[in-house]
Amino acid sequence: MLTVGCYLALAGGFAAQAADTLKVDLKKALEVALSDNPTIKIADREIERIDYSQKSAWYGLLPSVNITGQYGKYVMPSSMSMMGQVMDSPTDFTLSATLNVSLPLVAPTLWRSIQLTTLEMQLAAEKAHASKITLHNDVTKAYYNILLAQDSYKALRDGYEIANQNYELAKRRYETGMAAEYDYISAEVQMNNLLPNLLQVENGVAQAKMYLKVLMGLNVEVTLEVEGNLADLEASVGERSNGDNISLQHNTDLVQLSIQQLQLQKSLQLQQTQHLPTLAAFGNFGYSGTGNKETSLNFGGMPMQVNASQEFYSQGVIVGLQLNVPIFSGLSNTIKEKQIKIQVKELELQREYLESSLAVQARTALDNMDKAVKQMESNKKAVELAEKGYRISGNRYNTGMGTMLELNNSALALTQSKLSYHQAISDYLSAKADYEKIVGSERAAINE
Repeated sequence: MLTVGCYLALAGGFAAQAADTLKVDLKKALEVALSDNPTIKIADREIERIDYSQKSAWYGLLPSVNITGQYGKYVMPSSMSMMGQVMDSPTDFTLSATLNVSLPLVAPTLWRSIQLTTLEMQLAAEKAHASKITLHNDVTKAYYNILLAQDSYKALRDGYEIANQNYELAKRRYETGMAAEYDYISAEVQMNNLLPNLLQVENGVAQAKMYLKVLMGLNVEVTLEVEGNLADLEASVGERSNGDNISLQHNTDLVQLSIQQLQLQKSLQLQQTQHLPTLAAFGNFGYSGTGNKETSLNFGGMPMQVNASQEFYSQGVIVGLQLNVPIFSGLSNTIKEKQIKIQVKELELQREYLESSLAVQARTALDNMDKAVKQMESNKKAVELAEKGYRISGNRYNTGMGTMLELNNSALALTQSKLSYHQAISDYLSAKADYEKIVGSERAAINE
């Protein structure tokens, strides 16, 4: 048999706090999560990557400059045939270098590509924001779950203490012959039945804290103390928006679909630019030369001595315009345009379905909030009545007019009404968090 003191000694790990305990409320938990969660860091890196891609597209408007050079060494001399005689060429090597400059003047494809990278940056930023909204919702609900577990633990612990007091009372009355053995046994059974629930809820508190630490990006070895309780949040219960005027314009999923629709439109325009001419300015400068080795040539029996020499010359500077007009490249461009148009239609249907689904989810969340408010009001009244009923049954038992069964039932009713009261507050807060995520009202809180 375990008394309250023995149980608290076994469960002392829940009450004891290490020296490095991190105390958090909802605001602190959100602050740490939004700065240290790995998914947020990954989203920020993705924005950085897209930013470089956007800059790369803009750099396409700058002139391109390249130099090509070539050096050739004659391993075997070239030869020529003249007047029936074959003679080796005195050329030893060749050398050439060319400087090319090109500047796009009219490049529709490049301009559309720049617009696409701008939209890609917007989409990456919105996806990063969506990650923050999801994390905000997850942390908020995880925090409320911990408060519910902690308050449930307290309610069960209070119920266990009451059951222990009833057990001690029945034990004394039984030992003095004032109560039947049944009262003594039933009181002990009532107390022992609560112990597994206590252990289960304590384990639930530990698991809920573990999940919150993962969301916050903390080491699982860190001791986390979550401050607050659901009763302190009762004042916020009852606040809700008008279900007849649900606005989804700030929903991040719809915002992303809007950006994707613009991307498809720009992609279609980009594909259509494949039929348009391009104009570019160019410049060219070349420099080349050869080197001769010393050798003797024989022209028709007339020997000739060629001395070693090097000759270099430049071809001058050439500038001009280059026009490229596409005439026919098969039907691939037309097919690609039709594919993009089909994607646009698919995205429109997807958006309509998503809007309907989100509207249903928002109304469901509002209904759950209303239901939780009514349950909380009913459960709060039930707690008051249960407390009164327990006091009455205690007095009746002490005066010999009541039974232990009646006292146990009233104590159990008190514990259950407290648990239901806390559950109703938690249900409301969770439904409210879901509603705020759907309508995008968390966006302003995250941007602060």
